[in-house]
Amino acid sequence: MGLYRTSSLTRLRAAGRVLMTLGVVLVHAHSAAADFTINQKNKVFSVRQITIKVGDRITFVNDDSVNHHVFSATQGSEIDIVQRPGRSDTVRFSQPGTVDVECAIHPDMTLEVQVRR
Repeated sequence: MGLYRTSSLTRLRAAGRVLMTLGVVLVHAHSAAADFTINQKNKVFSVRQITIKVGDRITFVNDDSVNHHVFSATQGSEIDIVQRPGRSDTVRFSQPGTVDVECAIHPDMTLEVQVRR
C-alpha cells in the first residue's frame, strides 16, 4: 500500500509540474511583443493609423527614392530618425496612449499609433 501511495503522489507532482510549465508558456506567449512593418513610398506611410500593444515594435522602412525623417514629439514616445532610401529602423513603444508620427521633411506624411495595454 505504501508503494501505491508514493507512485500516485509522484504522478500527481509530475502532473502539477506539467500544468505549471504550460501556464508559464501560455503567459509568456500572451505577453510576447509583436512586430509590425510600415513602409514609406510615394511620400506616404503605408497606413494612416495602427493599433498596437505596449512593448510592440514597428519597423519603418524607407521604400522611397527620397530621404524621410520619422519624427514624434509625443512625450515619452519621442522618435527622431532620418532615413535615406532603403534604410529601415525599428522603434519599440513602451507607453500606452496615442503617438503622432510624421515625416518632418514631408508634413503631409502622418501616422497615428494607438498603443494599448
